[in-house]
Amino acid sequence: MKKLLLSLAFSLIIFNLFAQKNGSITGILADSANHKVTLNYSTVSVYKVGDSVLTTYKLSDDKGLFKINGLATGIKYRLVVTAWQYGTFRKEVELTAANPTLNLGTLYLSVKANDLNEVVISAERPPVIVRKDTIEFNAESFKTLPSAVVEDLLKKLPGVAIAPDGSIQVNGKAVSKILVDGKEFFGGDQQIATKNLPANIIDKVQVVDDKQAKRRDPDLTASEIPQVINLKLKKAIKKGAFGKLYAGGGQRSLYQAGGLMNFFRDTTQVSVLAYGNNINQPGFNPNDVQRIGGFNRSGINSMMMTSGGYFEFNGISFGGSYNGIQTSSGGGFNFNTINKKGIKFNTQYFFGRSDNLLEKLTNTNQTLGSDRLITNANENTSSLILKHTIGGKLDWQIDSLTQLTIEPAIVLNSNNSVSKVSSGNNNANNQLINTLENVNDRNSSTNKYQIRADLSKDFKKTGRSFNLGTDISANPNPIVNYNRSNSIFYLVPSTTEIDQLRNNTIDNFRAYVYANYTEPIGKKLNFKVDASGNIINNENALNTFYRNPANQLYDIVVPNLSQTVKQAGFKTNTNVSVRYKITKDLYVQPGLVHNYILLNNRFTNAADIDQRYNFIWPTFQFKYKIFSFNYSARFTEPNVSYLQPVADNTNAFYIRNGNPNLLPARTQNLSMNMYKYDPKSLINYNLYGYGNFTKNGIVNTITINNGVQTVNPINMSGIYNFQGGANISKDFRKDKTSLKVGLGFWASFDHTPVIVNNIQSDANVFNVGPNGSLRLNLNDKVEINQSYSVNLNRSKYDDSFYTNISYNTHQSTSELIIRYPKKLVFETSYSLTINNQKIAGYNNNIKYWNAALTYLFMKNDRAQLKFSVNDILQSNVRRSIQITGNSIIDTQSNNLGRYGMLTLTYNIQNFGQKVGGRQTFFNF
Repeated sequence: MKKLLLSLAFSLIIFNLFAQKNGSITGILADSANHKVTLNYSTVSVYKVGDSVLTTYKLSDDKGLFKINGLATGIKYRLVVTAWQYGTFRKEVELTAANPTLNLGTLYLSVKANDLNEVVISAERPPVIVRKDTIEFNAESFKTLPSAVVEDLLKKLPGVAIAPDGSIQVNGKAVSKILVDGKEFFGGDQQIATKNLPANIIDKVQVVDDKQAKRRDPDLTASEIPQVINLKLKKAIKKGAFGKLYAGGGQRSLYQAGGLMNFFRDTTQVSVLAYGNNINQPGFNPNDVQRIGGFNRSGINSMMMTSGGYFEFNGISFGGSYNGIQTSSGGGFNFNTINKKGIKFNTQYFFGRSDNLLEKLTNTNQTLGSDRLITNANENTSSLILKHTIGGKLDWQIDSLTQLTIEPAIVLNSNNSVSKVSSGNNNANNQLINTLENVNDRNSSTNKYQIRADLSKDFKKTGRSFNLGTDISANPNPIVNYNRSNSIFYLVPSTTEIDQLRNNTIDNFRAYVYANYTEPIGKKLNFKVDASGNIINNENALNTFYRNPANQLYDIVVPNLSQTVKQAGFKTNTNVSVRYKITKDLYVQPGLVHNYILLNNRFTNAADIDQRYNFIWPTFQFKYKIFSFNYSARFTEPNVSYLQPVADNTNAFYIRNGNPNLLPARTQNLSMNMYKYDPKSLINYNLYGYGNFTKNGIVNTITINNGVQTVNPINMSGIYNFQGGANISKDFRKDKTSLKVGLGFWASFDHTPVIVNNIQSDANVFNVGPNGSLRLNLNDKVEINQSYSVNLNRSKYDDSFYTNISYNTHQSTSELIIRYPKKLVFETSYSLTINNQKIAGYNNNIKYWNAALTYLFMKNDRAQLKFSVNDILQSNVRRSIQITGNSIIDTQSNNLGRYGMLTLTYNIQNFGQKVGGRQTFFNF
């Protein structure tokens, strides 16, 4: 902490030193013919006399006024004023210590007579030109390092903000596209261009409104219209390659290796990636997979990320595990091209493999009036996961108003695991109730065959649009589970053994069709219809066999543990609404939604159940400037696995039953959001909230007898939950020093019935979490990042049978990066987790410290040699705590622990250059 405070004090001193230049120049720009016409948003560039390097610049405001601060005294400056459709104005000035402030009064500019006769002085190209609908930046006016890429250039442009995820805003407006010489580059993938194109090949950066977005949604206000960035190149890029290769090794036979390469020629791109490691790490970071791996081009329909670094795109894992020890490998390719008719074709294949070893200790403490059920479980699971993913995409812009997209996909996923669990239950008097030794040998497949298609049509009449699409999928998922267990009961002495095979085949089929149509009735009124239909055909076939002592085969059928459930039917959803635009900033959209569900549930050993429901409910949307509110409702049928009446006894102390009489749940949803970014004050804030009320939701009732829990799902109402929060951040910038401070707050409330041993109570679970962060950057030489959060967790019950639960968690993360001396980068991170929930054998203070030193070499720092040490303090543990029902569950799992790793990375950037003496497609 002392080091952090010293660093902050040092940065504040640097901040003050930068503020010694106190000279300023002010003035007003006006038309020479009509003095009442001011020249707004014109560029005033400042150069030192005799020097062609830009010192600073300023844009005039909406009244033609400009003021340039931070100029040194005793130096002669040359002012160059440029305004759209006006001739260039030049003037030399000098500031003195006696008169550091200079007011130039009104400067008059004349309209250009002929652009062709204008003499252009290249050294005086204005850094910014504002035309009627375009902002144009001169790239050479914003100096970057030789190794800089486009993203580094964009960060230096005024009004441009780049988030950690790579998304871009210009003057608070989101950037929807980045073009290269007016054309899409790598399928329109923004970050392929921003993170790979060298900054020194860019001539101009142009920013314009996204006219297509405005046409599709005429209600967009000026502040909501997305922006399009066009990168004008000094010379066109036709072919090349870029990517990176890396390999590393460490103690205990640890290793990592991988590579991502992109090859492109004209409108064809090929991405190839492969990786392997045994250090619990993803083979790549998410941005690399999106950009170089080509997933942005193929389209990301689903994404999952965790705080531990694990991530999935479209259900594809690229390795990495927060818990346990993992060896993972994978590889694949992504092919993208555009034909002469402008049709984009994409295809991809990816294979992934992971071997996992998980050792987990779980303590579950349930309150039962004056008694308790304390469960301690020790789990050891080894698993092998294999996954093949084949996908494609056709994107056809039929005309300027019509677009067709077709996406087929095949996923083949197998998971073979062996899990051994030793557990025991104690009561409040610490008496041992029972013990269990359980082995599950499970072979499962999660396969998917899917095709999606979408046709969108805009019309010449502004605001009129039509959309039609379908999503058809089949999911055959066979599961074979060999389950053996031995239970010993002590209070009432007995022993129970199970040796069985559960053969469970789950087949789900869904055909989803949707359409929506919007018709403008007037300038302020729009009529909208959204309709969808869903054909359902699901099957859950379960057959259980006991092991035959005579031949050691699993061929003895168990009728009461075998059943086939077939669920067939369809459901529809129709939403009719009217949007009324009261003012340019305010609109309301009331509507009605109609849900219809028809389900036929068939059982081999039970009576069939038919269900038919109609549901009509109002909907409402409201938006005022940056604030939006939404209210809707929906019906949701229970998953077929809940309908399976056969008990799941693979854990002899936690038996789960199904309920074929479950009803569809009706849920009402509320949401609100407010977001604002002020580019002038560099303040960013948002406020959000969500909530839902559920009728006929699924609640698990639990019966505990002699330490054995039996779970039965039932329908209950009175379920509701809310969550929300607020975040605010402020940027402070001075020359090459920046400081970002952020504060946040989130809270959640969950109200759910709890039923244990026929005693019902409402459980009210509160979670509150204030947090703060600080990010300091000193000329890219020193970076300090600090975050801190507190999570307060409370659970209260209406009935005294349950005991209220509370615990607090504190989390702190510190990061320091030093890029000095040149070619060396030192980085270290330290995280601390403190939990006041004290359970014997569990570490309440988990400290995790990593550090690394990187040496950069070769041209443009293409090669990097990195020595890193993971988990220096040898914490070797992960821990999580959660409240569920009347229980607090404390989980501890193994981790890789401390290790050192030496890794060599080589970055490749080759844009149209001759490499190896040959110009072939795959040579670089």
